[in-house]
Amino acid sequence: MRRDIMRRFCGSACGLAALLWLAWTPSAGAQSRRARGEESSSERAAAERAVWDFVHFTSPTELVDVLDAADGDDPFDISLSVAYQRSLRRAKIVRECRNPLFCQRDDGAGTQFVDYVDIARYTQVSHMLDLLLTVGLYHDLHFYTRWPLILSDTRDLDYEDGTNHTDVDAILGGLFDLPFSSPERSGIDWFAVGFSYAPFNQERDPTEPTWVLNLEGRFGIGPTLTPAESGDGNDGGMSKGVNEIRFGTALSRRFRWVEPYSGLFAKVGIPKYDTFHHFDAPLEGQINTMPPVEGTLLFGLDIIPWENLERFQKFSIGIEISGTYHSEGRDYSELFDALGTSTDARLTYDGNSGPGCETPDNPATPCWNSQYGRDELYAWSGMTDVENYGTFAGRLTFMVQAAKYVKFAAGVGFAHDQEHYITFTDECNSEVDGTCTIGGAPYNPMTREVIDAPGNRFRVQETTIFDVFASVTAMF
Repeated sequence: MRRDIMRRFCGSACGLAALLWLAWTPSAGAQSRRARGEESSSERAAAERAVWDFVHFTSPTELVDVLDAADGDDPFDISLSVAYQRSLRRAKIVRECRNPLFCQRDDGAGTQFVDYVDIARYTQVSHMLDLLLTVGLYHDLHFYTRWPLILSDTRDLDYEDGTNHTDVDAILGGLFDLPFSSPERSGIDWFAVGFSYAPFNQERDPTEPTWVLNLEGRFGIGPTLTPAESGDGNDGGMSKGVNEIRFGTALSRRFRWVEPYSGLFAKVGIPKYDTFHHFDAPLEGQINTMPPVEGTLLFGLDIIPWENLERFQKFSIGIEISGTYHSEGRDYSELFDALGTSTDARLTYDGNSGPGCETPDNPATPCWNSQYGRDELYAWSGMTDVENYGTFAGRLTFMVQAAKYVKFAAGVGFAHDQEHYITFTDECNSEVDGTCTIGGAPYNPMTREVIDAPGNRFRVQETTIFDVFASVTAMF
């Protein structure tokens, strides 16, 4: 998504048409209120405050839930939410193959034929505690801060079922060994602060939809991710070392027992100094110095089968689908730890560093070392350029507001990433003049032929993400 995205959704035209029609159709509540012309202005104000109190605390989705302050007899609103989420990500790692001895089939083209060979099954399990504090600042304007705490994050690579382990090892060529386990990580990747503002609010004017604008900053903290293997004494860090800006808009319209909504968001990451992106000091010839930019489009529907206005109670079911586009960028892939801890000279360029540019074993090593030396800027980090791809997701949420000041939510989510290359660093920068040879201006010193050249690249397929989450929110 970065994420940033274009989300796939069912019945998009119908959803948009419904939103537009509902936005311009006065609610039954508005018509009945106009019919009660004999009601005094003070009585109307009291009724509106009661409705605002209820709907405000039971908004169907956080996308359009904006707290308030300095609003009549309601000086301010504060909410504190604690959420738990367990996420399971699984994917298949494949590698291009031009050797007919190992490829699935041979079309007679010999080593020029490229096929994909199953290499490994990637599994990542994470447990997160998400803390969210929201404070109303003025009419339909609030500030919030969010702190996602990673309780546990484990990542493993193992042979794919049905593969010949000997053949897989031969195709890997000693780049890394299977099975491979990363250390269990924990900590904080980032914290966020943001603002949400509603120029239009259906709770104030029933003839209008609710429209929310959002701006959020995410700031990377904690030790930066470094490649690590379980048992090597390195905890591997937790933070991606990136500060991000997220901005977007959301629209919703309550109509009797349903409330459709939609949102459009973008996320741009800016690497911090001294990270493996080299954003602050880009290397000559380097193509990607930023993480992928993400864009997300989502549509949802909240169904409210039961509510009790007098007791501030409500039960709702939320259905949401979304699509996220991730641009090409430099990122931490599924093979970050495995490749980053490799001692293979074709990645590290350690070994023979003489003046010549060709040796039988590692033709590029001496030449590369003579041009770039032992400068840490050029050292192998395990990070790679990742191809652009899309993520398509769905979520089902059940929400219960038990009383005026507390509500509970729980649900499940599913997502799928399109297959894409995860070693995708081009050798030559087409925007730089010169000869693309090692040491030349257009040559990208971040490329590694053994994993980035066509026929050697790794690709991720069949990615699925399953989430289970639950939250409790206290409102004051």
